[in-house]
Formats: sequence, structure tokens, C-alpha cells
Amino acid sequence: MIWDEWRFSSRIAWENPLMRWGMIATLISLLAASAYSGYRLFSLSLPSGYVVTHYTVYLGIDQVLPYPWLILILLVPVVLISATMTLGYYFYRQDVLAGASLLTLSAITTVIWIIQLFHLIKINI
Repeated sequence: MIWDEWRFSSRIAWENPLMRWGMIATLISLLAASAYSGYRLFSLSLPSGYVVTHYTVYLGIDQVLPYPWLILILLVPVVLISATMTLGYYFYRQDVLAGASLLTLSAITTVIWIIQLFHLIKINI
């Protein structure tokens, strides 16, 4: 029963142009930024299969991670932001404001994630 409710609510939300294009823009920018930063970080990695990430230049906080951890670091925000958008579409029929707020939260979180990835790549170059 929940699957049918989610499909019905998501169809209603998809008919709203603001919800539809907001979700499309958020997903495209989230996936593009994560893929690009993953490519850049993997190209800067060591031949032994480790990636050194410098988080702050001033404090010297470094982290040496194997490849699977870097993939996990890049995929966890993608999963969490996608789940937030999915919940926004699920709650849209019951409460339009809650659905739109969750989509807005996803968009704002995506912008923050892109800024963080930009600085991570900039510091590591």
C-alpha cells in the first residue's frame, strides 16, 4: 500500500513544474559535482591505491584513505540528498509545504556539498 501511495504522491508532485525542475536541477548538479570531484581526487591519488586529502591548509589536517573510502565519502551525500528528495515527493500530497521544504533542503544541501568539494579539490591540487 505504501508503494501505491508514494507513486500517487510523486505523480502529483511531478506535475508541479517547480518540484519537477527543482529535482532535476538538484540531481544533475549533485551527480555532476560528485563525479567531477571523484575524477579529480582519483587522478591526484597515489599509485599504491591511497588518496591523501588535505582538509585545511592552516591546521595541516590530512587524511590518507584507500579508494573504497573515497568512493564512500562521495556516495553517502548523494544517497542522503536523494533520500531527502524522495521523502519530499512522498509527503507532497499530504502536505505541500513539507514536500517543497524537503526539496529546498535538498537543493541547499547540494550547494553546500558542491562548495565543500570545490574547496577539497582546490586544497589538494
